Amino acid sequence: MHDDSPAGKARSALAALVAAIVVLSVSLAQVPLLAAAPAQTSPRDTRLVRVSLGTALPLDSLLAGGFDIVSLKKGAWADLYVHPGDEERLQTLGAAPQLLDDAVERHFAERAGLELGARRQPAPAKVLSAVGADGVFRIEALPPFGSGSMGGYWTLAEIKMKLDSLVASDTRDLIADKLDTLGTTAQGRPIWGLRLGRRMDAPDLRPAVVFNALTHAREPEGMQTLFFFVDDLLSRYDTDSFARYLLDQRVIYICPVVNPDGYFYNQTLSPGGGGTWRKNRRNNGTSYGVDLNRNFGFKWGYDNLGSSPTPSNETYRGPSAFSEPETQAQRDLVNSLQPVTGLSFHSYSDLFIHPWGYATLTPPDSMAFWEWNDEATRGSPYFAGEGPRILYATNGDFNDWTYGDTVARPRCYSWTPEIGTDADGFWPAPSRILPLARENLLKCYTVAAIAGPYVRLESSSLAGGELVAGLPTRLAVRARNLGLAATPANLTATLSPLDAGAEVLPGGATVLFPALPSLTSGDATDGAAFLVGASDTVTLGRMLRFEVAFTADGGYFSRDTVELLVGRPTTVLLEPCETLADWTASSGWGVVSTDARHPDRYFTDSPAGNYPDNANLRLTSKGRLDLSKSRHAYAFFEARWLAEQTYDGTVVEASLDSVSWTPLAGRGTSAGVFLPQPAGQPIYQASRYLWKTDRLDLSAFAGPAGSAVRLRLRTVSDGYVNYDGFSFDSLRVLLFDPAQQPVPTAVGPAAAPLLELAAPWPNPARSIAHLGFTLPRAASVGLEIHDLQGRRVRTLASGHRAAGRYALAWDLRDDAGRPVAPGVYLARLSGEAGERTRRIVALP
Repeated sequence: MHDDSPAGKARSALAALVAAIVVLSVSLAQVPLLAAAPAQTSPRDTRLVRVSLGTALPLDSLLAGGFDIVSLKKGAWADLYVHPGDEERLQTLGAAPQLLDDAVERHFAERAGLELGARRQPAPAKVLSAVGADGVFRIEALPPFGSGSMGGYWTLAEIKMKLDSLVASDTRDLIADKLDTLGTTAQGRPIWGLRLGRRMDAPDLRPAVVFNALTHAREPEGMQTLFFFVDDLLSRYDTDSFARYLLDQRVIYICPVVNPDGYFYNQTLSPGGGGTWRKNRRNNGTSYGVDLNRNFGFKWGYDNLGSSPTPSNETYRGPSAFSEPETQAQRDLVNSLQPVTGLSFHSYSDLFIHPWGYATLTPPDSMAFWEWNDEATRGSPYFAGEGPRILYATNGDFNDWTYGDTVARPRCYSWTPEIGTDADGFWPAPSRILPLARENLLKCYTVAAIAGPYVRLESSSLAGGELVAGLPTRLAVRARNLGLAATPANLTATLSPLDAGAEVLPGGATVLFPALPSLTSGDATDGAAFLVGASDTVTLGRMLRFEVAFTADGGYFSRDTVELLVGRPTTVLLEPCETLADWTASSGWGVVSTDARHPDRYFTDSPAGNYPDNANLRLTSKGRLDLSKSRHAYAFFEARWLAEQTYDGTVVEASLDSVSWTPLAGRGTSAGVFLPQPAGQPIYQASRYLWKTDRLDLSAFAGPAGSAVRLRLRTVSDGYVNYDGFSFDSLRVLLFDPAQQPVPTAVGPAAAPLLELAAPWPNPARSIAHLGFTLPRAASVGLEIHDLQGRRVRTLASGHRAAGRYALAWDLRDDAGRPVAPGVYLARLSGEAGERTRRIVALP
């Protein structure tokens, strides 16, 4: 009997290597080479055309015709792949197609071939196969990620290698011992599935998450993104507590190829990549294929816009719900697994779609979806929302079925990421495979996390005053459980510094929280707060980061980040956004109070509805800000926005001369893509549904030259799709003036009648030592650090002080800013009231 345990796998693998049983399943001779492009267009080549939309040709006419819509500007135009007979059908609708590409497959393949040919090809990775009939692992040659044999993408055989290697190389009981065959296609190909998550004896009650890809056969970036997430998650298991928690406390199930027949057909027709076949390969008699994402059982055939009853159409829904073996396999998997959340990867358009898809209706969990959308898409240009609102209607799709059909199982919350821009298309260039996969990692981790409890920071505040270098203060945080399950008991938050100079003081690193139900917030028990500090060598106004790690019973773990500014800020602009009197506004900007979730008045670029076409709406501060007294300055404001991704959005800019303007990066900005967006520059685009504080760093405009800084908000749009635009409130600009910083003051009344110098802590010290002293009466006093030879190393305090208790810190540097040598030093407090000395050990 073959041993399937991790140790057994490792022994078999080692035996295979030692015995040199090397069987290359894909030799170089078998890897398809990119053939030279034909000189003329082949009749088989797919053509890309653009048709204008309007009253004469509404979008519904194209949807009702089941056309292959690949890109869309609502109310303006639609890009279509035309197949035999489509152009004649378009003419009967009165459309005048404009040819954009006469050979889509060939041009995708050429783009990939040029890129791959221009770079040095990495050697295939040697990976372990599945166990053969003889009970032995073998070695196979798998092209590295992004260098697959089909235009940079893995072929069906290479996907099988990747899955086999995940199984065979697992030595930590994190992956099932074998692949599952979820079903078999009409052409006899297996539909593979693989279970991830630490092995657990039955019954396994952990929340499950399902990921699938290649439902549409021409969308391989989703498959690559899915594997990128799996590799990232597995690689972090031994070093990252969050990855360990997900693999220990979730069942993560992947199906990388829902539609093997369609994908193999594309490989056959376009071995260099670029195949445009979408459906499966059902033989309809006079045509082939069913659109699998119209064949699921919830609202199947709801109307003839979201799917087509005509077999030759690209959105053909099939003869009945779940008529296809591919959708039957997904149905049986989901009903058996009962996942809580999921992702079904598609491409393209930079969208993040959730139910409902079948009609323009608000789902019952709309507020939760908005919150999850904001979390999953932060920092990326993905527009989130219901399909009919941000793209077009679909019925019989995967998301609606998992969410809406609760007869056989509980509700599953699932999304469709539409990966890539118009320039990427269905087969992004090889150089884009990794960046696109990376920009979707957060979506994968978020969807996996919210299947159970998932605690994040809702807000933070300094309960003990500003974070002044050398002095302690209290940091209070409010937590929110974004997950679909309540947190376990004993929810604890632990704070640790992420940046040099950030300090978490003894006794103040941990606070407790009450258990938090799903989608609820809470403060620390009994108002507890962290005790934090900053080294007295930290530059005034610098941003320091701290990590908050949340733990609870049963191995729960999540984390978030707090940013704190060092020093006492001076407010140079406080704009309540009640009136535009201090701003110069072009047409468009106004003041409203129309958001029930934000009852105050606020500024918006579209007070009467959506922003207009071809907008360049400017809102410029009349006054000039004097930031010359500070090295660091920041702007804070509350904001929400909806703008067409990759084309429209709002730029916040600053200028020293009111002529040259520089876009500013914030927490919610992402890089612009197509004009009129500033390409590669930060812009607020796509969607954030819920109001949240954002921060802009103005430090590049601070300092001696920054005496007349102006701010400007500028909303830009192209001539097509419009949304609600950018809204913001409560704008504050802060700087850190050295002259306005507090001088050392007593942190409490005198606690003793005599001069006292407290024991340093920590001691020994590696980076910072905290010192405290007490003056029984007002007097001149000095606190100095000396070496054992009596030489003064550092002066920490000198001058007249009022009576009281004082706290200071030594960063283990001398007066010149140089780190001191490891060894023993003396802290000497002296003055009119006497002298005290303490010993400090400095560690390397």
